[in-house]
Amino acid sequence: MNLAAADKPKLVLLLDELARAVEDLLLSGLTTASEATRQTLNVSFQEASRLRLLRLGSTLRVANEELGRFTRNEPAFSRKRLSFFLNRAWLLSHGLARALRQGDDKEVDRLLWVPANQPVNRLEVVTLGVAKKVVTGAFCAFEFRLRLLQASEGIDAGRRLVWSCIFPTKPGVDIPPESFLQLAQKQKFKPTVFLEGKRVIIDRAAVALDEFGGGRISLGEQSTVTVGRAFAGWNQFRTWDVPAALERIRAHQPSPLDLEVEMQEEIVLDDWQIGEPDEGEEGQTIYPVTCGSVPFDAVVSPGIEGKVLRQGLEGLRKKKQRPPLFGLLHYEQCRLILQPLSLLGKNGPESLTLSRDQVDRKALLKALNFS
Repeated sequence: MNLAAADKPKLVLLLDELARAVEDLLLSGLTTASEATRQTLNVSFQEASRLRLLRLGSTLRVANEELGRFTRNEPAFSRKRLSFFLNRAWLLSHGLARALRQGDDKEVDRLLWVPANQPVNRLEVVTLGVAKKVVTGAFCAFEFRLRLLQASEGIDAGRRLVWSCIFPTKPGVDIPPESFLQLAQKQKFKPTVFLEGKRVIIDRAAVALDEFGGGRISLGEQSTVTVGRAFAGWNQFRTWDVPAALERIRAHQPSPLDLEVEMQEEIVLDDWQIGEPDEGEEGQTIYPVTCGSVPFDAVVSPGIEGKVLRQGLEGLRKKKQRPPLFGLLHYEQCRLILQPLSLLGKNGPESLTLSRDQVDRKALLKALNFS
């Protein structure tokens, strides 16, 4: 990743402050953590986001979330999650600061784990599913899982691509998170265009390709997103490359900075079964899913984030015939963790994560008022 020369010394100072803040937090304890310490973590997160340091930014975001849960005495607070992400933030801050001081760009790139962006003039994609993340009173985020229909500037057709958007929310607002998808982006399109089951044309964007066969789309000021023709070739997406996934596992070199979800696969399960749910950690619901002889744990988040998915899976338990299931797979403590996203029906994907409730525009406008 190419950091501007003016940003490097500022980032080193920020990383030093971040490391001290984490150490102060651990030495003094959570109950006596100063507002200045929490503010340092928040400023570091904002700066990491500005510089598109995604690994550091996401680490600080989760650490801040858990600190907020602790101070608000929320039952969802997780000691395990806070400890992990504070430790990760400390390792990253020390490692990055040292690499920047030594001018070791290769080590900086390894720690940041940010693939280089390449500009593309045109991408023609369809949506297979949408992942949803909700932190009540803070934000809701949506990640659209896309497939490239036509090769474009060295990117092969069929490539897995992702575009995501995030919306800040405020405490006390009770509307479906999907309502925010009705809001126009600065490129003057609504994210709902990705949900129409049609081709979507993205012009003048950038793509960061990763080593796992995927890529993340970034939109700029000049980017445009428009709806194209109807799409009927959904059958081509009803399989997934198991040998390639196994090869990625064999080639992976573990490190203390790894997150399970960083080695994530998009999978399709055909002829699958779903059993009675059980309680998981931190309020999660775990549905046992099997495909052939392979067992998966389908994880549903608590609260509003998992409400729609839970209802969908309960309905599918009662059916004898089920369409192929599209979702995300990662590996955690020798288990196959599945995040179901959609059913691949004859006429296209049917979302398992997004509510179909009508949008209350008055409530949405109220939610946007942060004054």
